[in-house]
Amino acid sequence: MSNQPNQIPNAKLENPFEDLTSLRIFSQAVELGSFSEVSRRMDVTPAMVSKRVANLETRLGQKLLIRNTRRLMVTEAGQLLYDHCTRALTALDQAAADISNLHDQPTGHLRITAPLMLGAARIAPRLPEFLKQHPQLTMDLNLSIDKIDLYQQRIDVAVRIADAVDPGMVAIKLAPYRRVFCASPEYLARFGTPRSPEDLVNHNCLISRGVTLNSRWPVKRGDVIDEVAVQGSLICDSGGVIRLATLAGLGVAMTSKLLVEDDLREGTLVQVMSEFIPQHRAIYAVLLQRTDSSRKLAAAVEFLKECFAGIE
Repeated sequence: MSNQPNQIPNAKLENPFEDLTSLRIFSQAVELGSFSEVSRRMDVTPAMVSKRVANLETRLGQKLLIRNTRRLMVTEAGQLLYDHCTRALTALDQAAADISNLHDQPTGHLRITAPLMLGAARIAPRLPEFLKQHPQLTMDLNLSIDKIDLYQQRIDVAVRIADAVDPGMVAIKLAPYRRVFCASPEYLARFGTPRSPEDLVNHNCLISRGVTLNSRWPVKRGDVIDEVAVQGSLICDSGGVIRLATLAGLGVAMTSKLLVEDDLREGTLVQVMSEFIPQHRAIYAVLLQRTDSSRKLAAAVEFLKECFAGIE
């Protein structure tokens, strides 16, 4: 029986793709349209290019390229092989890069923003060791009560306390964010203990100011989260100042449990109305892109996970 057009007799079909160098030479020949140009770019002789392509054709039993004095023409089999070859070689190159990145040190300038309270309590103590471990990283850490625009300020990672994260952002949950109503034993002895949200109307409430004024405190009523209006003698944008005022017996505060957990444990502050406090918020690391696109982003997120580990 005669051979089909472009078929090569005595083809050896076992393991036709075991030689990646020949596949790369073939792909370059298709893209450049010239054996001599492939020879120049890959730093091999023209004879080697021709031999590699011929060996590949023999192993496949198909003519892949038709060569004349002016140009290379790609056969149907050659085009099919090229299409598959491009995808396979791209995937292999990416695999090599990914494996190499496992051992690469994160480098570059890292911009992180976090609320002042969380940054001071959880990030700052661990920051020096992180930068010692990654000497090729520099960091700009912004601790602020303001909600910074990640796009305009070119922020890499923002630590946010939120019910939910804006669409289009990548959000990685770091920890739950629990709040408490609390007051000092001295204050409760003088003014009584509030038992329900309505009782707060008769108490001096110490109000924090973040991005907005928190003069309406969220309260949980069964499965519904409601709000209660409060007022008092102090409004401040520092959780630390609110804590000190509460410890001094000035009034009732709604604050982060992280900030006062030692005070609650030691009895210098007392939690009140625990059944009414909603626990629907969380601490997130918010990014504009996935961490698998950057070693420095992956390192930053791992660092933040360590900073907020153990919070229940």
